[in-house]
Amino acid sequence: LVSVVATCYLLGVSTRRMDKLVQSLGITSLSKSQVSRMAADLDAQVAAFRTRPLGESGPFTFVAADALSMKVREHGRVVNAVVLV
Repeated sequence: LVSVVATCYLLGVSTRRMDKLVQSLGITSLSKSQVSRMAADLDAQVAAFRTRPLGESGPFTFVAADALSMKVREHGRVVNAVVLV
């Protein structure tokens, strides 16, 4: 569920649409406050990741992360999927 919410969050999906999406996964309801708490938790995890000390790992010029949108076959259908790199 957190993965679904994280992906929707990255895509800018509204809370209402997110609720419809999780209902299609068999979850009866996902409140706005639950989504907000998950988003806040994701923000905290990202902030912790971005500010973590790299220590003795070595000198890094940069660290990059990206996301791709790809077409994948799922249950006999071609659907769009987001891949975090």
